[in-house]
Parts: sequence; C-alpha cells; structure tokens
Amino acid sequence: MRKVSDADKLFYYERNFVTLDGLWMLEIEKEIGWDRALEIDVTVWIKLFNIIIRRLKKYLNIETNTLNDLVEILTFRWSIEGWKYKVNKISESEVIIEVNQCPYKASMDRNPERHDKIPLICNGMCFPFYKVAFNEFNPGIVFNREKAMGLGDDICTFQFKLQ
Repeated sequence: MRKVSDADKLFYYERNFVTLDGLWMLEIEKEIGWDRALEIDVTVWIKLFNIIIRRLKKYLNIETNTLNDLVEILTFRWSIEGWKYKVNKISESEVIIEVNQCPYKASMDRNPERHDKIPLICNGMCFPFYKVAFNEFNPGIVFNREKAMGLGDDICTFQFKLQ
C-alpha cells in the first residue's frame, strides 16, 4: 500500500475541491434554477470564506485585521488555489491586486456550455461574495472592483483602501 504524502493530499483536495463546487452548482441549478442556486452558493461561500480566513489567520499567526493581513491571507489562499496575480502596494492604506488567471473562470472557460454563465458568476457571485467577506474581515477597508475578466476585461482588479 502506498504511503500518502502531503503532496498526495494536496493533489487530491486541490483537484476535487473545485470539481465539487462546480458539480454542486450544476446539480442544484437543475433542481431549483439558476437564480436561487446562485443565491445559496453566495451564502455558502461567504460562510466558508469566513472560516477560511479564521483558519488562515491562525495558521499564519496573524492576530489583527489590517489591510496587510487581508492581502496576506487572500494571496496565500489564491496561491494555493492556482490564481495568478500581482500585488501593487500603492501606499500603506491602498493596495491594488491585478489578477490575470482565476481558476474558477478557467474551469468555466473549459466548458463551452457554461460560457454564458461567466458574467453572471462575476456579477452575482464574485463581486458580492468578496465585498461581504472583506467587510466582515474589517469594515474599515473599502473594496472595489473596476475590471473583471468574466465581464470582458483582460484582468480582474481588487482594490483596497483604508477609510
């Protein structure tokens, strides 16, 4: 019997996590329709992201909820999930992250039958999900998105400013 390594575990969970999310959405959409499925998905992801943030704060030994902490947690998660991005620290109170590859959009890009859902996911899932999650992390951090690949832009932008 093969001894399971950390790399094996990472492969298993990485490959199946995104697949599970996509399959769940497809099946729930068949049962209750797109709008209600998306509403439930946003609710679940907000709850999950709050759990992820709490666990990553502990794992990364982060004790505060500063802008730098949020960027560290977010980019740690994104690096694990395979996002490609560039962090532009404008000042101590402003950060803009440019994303040029999102694994969730890439997954939908591979399925021609879901291309029409990409803008709906950006507007109905990604925008509200991150806005709520970041506000819960620190209401003093203003979050904005000016560009989104799912809406036809060449990159996604995540802009953060301290109030």
